[in-house]
Amino acid sequence: MATISTFSDKWVLVIDDMEGMRSQLRMSLSSSGFAKLHLVSNIKEAIERIAANKYDVILCDYSLGDSTDGQQFLEYLRTNDLITRNTIFVMITAEQAYEKVVVASECAPDDYLLKPFTAAQFNARLEKLLEKQAYFAPLDRATDKKNWARVVAECDLMIPSKDKYFFELHKIKGSALLRNNQPQQAVECYRAILALRPIGWAKLGLARSLAATGEHSESEKITREILAESPQFLAAYDFLAKQLERNGEKNAALDVLQKARQISPGTMSRIRETSALAVDSGQPELAESIMRQALQKHKHSPVRQANDYAVLSKALLNQGKTSEALSTVQEAQKSFQDAKSLVMLAASESVVHRAAGNSAQAEIALSKAMSGTDLGSLPAATVLAVAEACFALGKDAEATKLLQHAVQNHEDDHQISQRVHAVLVASGKDANEASAIISASQQEIILLNNNGVRKAQAGELAEAIDMLSTAADRLPNNLQITGNAALVLALDMVKNGKTADKLARCMNYRETLIKKSPNYPKIEQIDNLLKQLKS
Repeated sequence: MATISTFSDKWVLVIDDMEGMRSQLRMSLSSSGFAKLHLVSNIKEAIERIAANKYDVILCDYSLGDSTDGQQFLEYLRTNDLITRNTIFVMITAEQAYEKVVVASECAPDDYLLKPFTAAQFNARLEKLLEKQAYFAPLDRATDKKNWARVVAECDLMIPSKDKYFFELHKIKGSALLRNNQPQQAVECYRAILALRPIGWAKLGLARSLAATGEHSESEKITREILAESPQFLAAYDFLAKQLERNGEKNAALDVLQKARQISPGTMSRIRETSALAVDSGQPELAESIMRQALQKHKHSPVRQANDYAVLSKALLNQGKTSEALSTVQEAQKSFQDAKSLVMLAASESVVHRAAGNSAQAEIALSKAMSGTDLGSLPAATVLAVAEACFALGKDAEATKLLQHAVQNHEDDHQISQRVHAVLVASGKDANEASAIISASQQEIILLNNNGVRKAQAGELAEAIDMLSTAADRLPNNLQITGNAALVLALDMVKNGKTADKLARCMNYRETLIKKSPNYPKIEQIDNLLKQLKS
């Protein structure tokens, strides 16, 4: 058994809606030497605690009353980076069937305990988990910072020992290589593992890596082989669906996701993808059924998003259920008060009013959406929703401008380009015309970037700064533009002297790059120039 000193400095959060179980866990943890304990009865309290404290261990009951289950809560925490990767998350459940849930899950806890369990079993599990936590701490710190190059370097230091974590280290390394835009090296990493053992995650990693190198046919073939061998492998269904959607095979992608749902309802991300595909594929009844069921289950849960209600509203509207569609939006407007959510919901409200023949109210709602917040800070899905509302009111020029912005702000995101294309076609544009609009938008921003770089190379730094900074402020997700804006500001300060304004702008763009892509190549160039500045 682990000593008291092993546990005494660890912060633990317990989430359980049953007072008796919380008391039992408190006694068990305290007797084991844990002194820093917080116990809460619901997810709302848990989120408040997590926002204010860094926990080493989270013990969460799988069944949490009428809000959500522990599995969905874990997904919410992980996907929103609310806990560090080094945080141990243990699921506690009385349900014997949970093993099937966790095996099928892509977002699995570090461990799970079936009730009832003894104090000795509990301590033994935690001791092993804390040992693993310490082992992976350097990797987890780099992962939390999204420093994928560092993750790869740490793996390379640890892999030669060939210890019990040998395969897991390769799994982490392969994923980090992909995230660091090194797909060919990831291919080699996964092939090396598959030469030793035919592991499912390595096959899927290889499929993803091949897709990233452009070998889509081979990638799809491997993914289908995985599903033939392991029909419970939900992550493979999700990846295959994305491949099919990328090829324009929306109905086929929807069929794949439906097969996954037969195995497990899955994460909210899968529910969202399935619902959106169902709407786009002309199956609004299916979209309504899936999303309504999910929102009912998570009625009081933080895993809900305003966009979920927007999708449900659209599914209802496409069935002619106008009053229900409006009620759905209005219900969401009571729950979501943040600016970005209100923009999305105002756009949905405008579309519903227009369909009901209430043009004046549609205009009012659209006006709210258009004035809600800066376009650059909005998710692409929200920008597209506002564009759809504009098209519905005959404001084609405004709609097209919004879609051009979405394409330019996410220049390398093929999925967003596909969605923009779908919105354009739905508005009545010919498919070729829609493609031309997207291509022209992409070429426009490429030309702007190239002109800015040429001006900088020609010594016209003031003009280059003005051109690239204006574009970077408008398109904060376009890393090429943001990186070049920071670069020309740094170059100007090296040549013409530092000013507080230019340094602040340069550092702001640099911070944006680090947040979105810590290993972005231009960061090193920017830093080398900044080192030349006189203090």
